[in-house]
Amino acid sequence: MSTFSIIVRRLATMGILVAVFSVSASVVTYMALRGRTVQVPNLIGKTEAEAESLLEDLGLRMQIRGRAHHDKIPEKAVSDQSPAPGTTVKTGQLVRVSLSLGASSQVSDRSAR
Repeated sequence: MSTFSIIVRRLATMGILVAVFSVSASVVTYMALRGRTVQVPNLIGKTEAEAESLLEDLGLRMQIRGRAHHDKIPEKAVSDQSPAPGTTVKTGQLVRVSLSLGASSQVSDRSAR
């Protein structure tokens, strides 16, 4: 086999690999840009488990961004979320939530007086 034929074969193989890669990358990009969209549900007041289950059913992911005292939201329930309820997002997106630590002790002390 001549050197020329070896070079031609290698170039042909490289061309095929580049074509396969390009098609694969295009399909992945297309799927990412054209993914299914859903509306973010209202998670406020739901327990961590309820919120996570609801989001998973819609193809969304949950991340806890913090915990803070909240006078009207019970302990371990979602007190804040982002994106806001009703926002349209693509599946696979992250919904960040804050969980309530319940009423602060100062509020409890004041109400006891």
